[in-house]
Amino acid sequence: MKMLLSHQFPTLLIQALRFKKSSRYKKNLRFKYLTSLFLLFTFLPISADSLYVGDKPIPPAVQVVEAQTNLLLSELSDRKDEFTANPASLVDFAKTIALKHWDLTKASRLMLGPHWRKASTDQRTAFEQEFLRTLLRYVVKAYGYYDDSLIDVVEYRWKPARRGGWVLSKVEVPGGLKVNVDYRMESRKDSDHWRLIDVRVEGISLVGVKKSEYREMVMDEGFDALVAFMAEKNNKVLAPIFDEKVAATE
Repeated sequence: MKMLLSHQFPTLLIQALRFKKSSRYKKNLRFKYLTSLFLLFTFLPISADSLYVGDKPIPPAVQVVEAQTNLLLSELSDRKDEFTANPASLVDFAKTIALKHWDLTKASRLMLGPHWRKASTDQRTAFEQEFLRTLLRYVVKAYGYYDDSLIDVVEYRWKPARRGGWVLSKVEVPGGLKVNVDYRMESRKDSDHWRLIDVRVEGISLVGVKKSEYREMVMDEGFDALVAFMAEKNNKVLAPIFDEKVAATE
């Protein structure tokens, strides 16, 4: 149940938790440190035996989280040299496998609320695309911390609510610090397929933080300005990766 992780991780986590409680966090809400952690936590491994703590059978949402983390760990281990040498392959992997369970439309609707309802179809499509690219950017940043320290998954629990709920996990990082990392899962009315719509670390929700940041920008500058802002940040990280990929094939 161990995973290689950067030696910087415990310090980064502590900084993140301190940042959460600071006045700077309340004013800015960009959570400089946590952005690289949320997607990294989706890479956590599990053992062959389920770590679910509760009555059997294991809830389907927990099964999805466990199966996905097993797959991710296997790919990260087997393709580490490839991902390091060619970051574009890491982005492709994240887009087609690591993030395939994200319900981008539901997450977008939760983040933008009334602004989503007022947006045009083209605006919604553009926002979803940039939110996906934001998640990909987080994967690239998080992979930079993937190194040679260890982290343990301790347990999974299930907290149901309506058609979904939270898969609650607890991880232990070096130094004995235990951290709560939770995944909000939801199934659609016409399907048993479970989708991920939010991730939170120590109670800090990715969707919740982005909700505050994005809605404020839409109100101040407009929907298109938000999409342009997201695209600019994403391009700074992702565009050079794919420029290198094109150059390598010429």
